[in-house]
Amino acid sequence: MIDQELQQLLPSAAAAVSRDDSQADASVVDDCLARLGGYDEVDQMQVDRTLQTFLQMLTRSAWERGWTPGDVVQHARRRLEPGVEPLLLAVIASEHRAYEEPAIDPRWLDQLTDFGIVPPYAELQLTTWAAGQRLGRYLTLHTALTVAGFLQSLPGLARLFPLPGTPARARTSVVPNDKMLARIRALLAKAEATDFPDEAEALSGKAQELMAKFSLDQALVDADPELDLPDDSGARRIWVETPYVSAKAQLVGAVASANRCRTVSVEQLAMVTIVGAELDLQLTELLSTSLLVQANRAMLAAGKHIGHRGESRTRSFRQSFLMAYAQRIGERLQATTEATQAAVPAEDADRLLPVLTRREEQVEALFTKLFPETVTRRTRITNGAGWAAGLSAADQAQLQARPQVRR
Repeated sequence: MIDQELQQLLPSAAAAVSRDDSQADASVVDDCLARLGGYDEVDQMQVDRTLQTFLQMLTRSAWERGWTPGDVVQHARRRLEPGVEPLLLAVIASEHRAYEEPAIDPRWLDQLTDFGIVPPYAELQLTTWAAGQRLGRYLTLHTALTVAGFLQSLPGLARLFPLPGTPARARTSVVPNDKMLARIRALLAKAEATDFPDEAEALSGKAQELMAKFSLDQALVDADPELDLPDDSGARRIWVETPYVSAKAQLVGAVASANRCRTVSVEQLAMVTIVGAELDLQLTELLSTSLLVQANRAMLAAGKHIGHRGESRTRSFRQSFLMAYAQRIGERLQATTEATQAAVPAEDADRLLPVLTRREEQVEALFTKLFPETVTRRTRITNGAGWAAGLSAADQAQLQARPQVRR
């Protein structure tokens, strides 16, 4: 009887607790928690079991609506207080106890590992978890309802990976090994951190060399006429920091375009989806992440902007700055791509052309499947000073991981 009543109460209680402060009715929240507290006094273990089941059901529902562990955590970091994340991670880990590891896509497993979620996945025991966090019962219930409300409010997204528990599509593509990626990431991190332009240029040049060699070798392997060209097109999401989401999405789009990828952005979620061949996706993500850091640093260094009448125009200045930065970066990357391809020996270029054409067809097919309906938006430039400053900053940016040969 308690179980049925709790099942009826939890969805509305979760919705009440998770509403924005501007919408929340404190009396409604207090009433929901008071009712839940009443059941708690009768049978706390039953309340825990029902809440745990409810949270895991909502987590599975999020996967079915196209979300991945990385998406859920990144979005939560933008929507929820930091103290909620430990429970969210515990819920995700517990939900994965239902699946055998071979039935989880490797890319999905990589996301879990990034957040420290590794086998054997621990079963969520709410009271035990709360004791480890040193939370009282009221805050435990409030946190659980916050997580539940967040999960049940997630909109639908394009599904990028097979659902956990279903056979994963075989990945036949060759991608940089972990050791190579670690070296490239280390070089990029040092290039972003150094205050010496010459050192940054040397570090970025080495990263470029590593990626270029692999890109060329792989493209030539794929051009072997005796081998079938595998379809390794895929997609991944980049969650950008607010504010100026549309301008930052344009920067990601500029990098993606130069790397033979396509993008779709959802400004309300501060998220960009990139579609492309697997190696190109990795290059785009590495370079986009690096350039977003550089763009933000350059934008802040440009300072605030005051209008002729003393009014603040900082927001429009920074929006225009980032949009100009994105445009100029795109031009530089595209020029680099074209120049590099033009330098390929004629005999190799003839072999590579069918590979590049086929890759483009594969990416286009997947993009159309994932996003059958898209709308192109134009953003107005409202601050000329910000535009000029952004162009100047982009000219000075270090392009740490530009590809040599596209595939």
